[in-house]
Amino acid sequence: MAERDDLERTIRILVAILYATKNHLRASWGAEIIPGKAIRPGTGSPTTIPEYSDLLPQGFRGLDDRGVGLALQLTFFVEQYIKRQFDQGAFHGPQASQMQAQVNTITDAYGRMETIRLTSIPVALLIHQRQVLALFGCVLPFALVDEMGWWTVPIVTLVTFTLYGIDGIGAQLEDPFGFDRNDIRMDAIIDDIREEIVVLLDEWRRVIKRGGGEMFIASQAARQGVGFAPS
Repeated sequence: MAERDDLERTIRILVAILYATKNHLRASWGAEIIPGKAIRPGTGSPTTIPEYSDLLPQGFRGLDDRGVGLALQLTFFVEQYIKRQFDQGAFHGPQASQMQAQVNTITDAYGRMETIRLTSIPVALLIHQRQVLALFGCVLPFALVDEMGWWTVPIVTLVTFTLYGIDGIGAQLEDPFGFDRNDIRMDAIIDDIREEIVVLLDEWRRVIKRGGGEMFIASQAARQGVGFAPS
């Protein structure tokens, strides 16, 4: 029972890493994370965060206010679980090594996404780019007016709108983790992953309670009386 509780706790922590990564990329964390609550800097008043309520270990305290991301902090719990299971003989060496490599991959992906968010377009480039666009928009009408006449007005308007639109698209792509419609749908992706894990965990509990057996296909076939032919 203790091993089962430890496993479920670790699975919840893995899901919490997803939410912590999303909130960190959106800069929507608190100074201190408590299971289900966050204390906002400068206020001291806790604000409920429902998505963490069933995921974080009891008594957990975040270190965001001290510069340690919550997602990074939670990976240590997963590493401790792998170490405990290896010491107890549940995993052999290659399995533990592979799991640790997967945790390192998660940490590396977290760091890469954080780098994308924090690495902005240089201000000097933005200023120079917009100055060039403004200069081009002012000079272009004089280059077209002799040949185009009054058509110069809509043509210059269209060209200027297109160029400034490209500049605006670049600013939007600079941070793809926000709430805009063209940003990555992180909420939907994470909620979908959480729902899948909840279903798998419920099915696993049901199989364990019944004393074993394969999940999903075999159990469904057994209920329907369908046999499996050897392949």
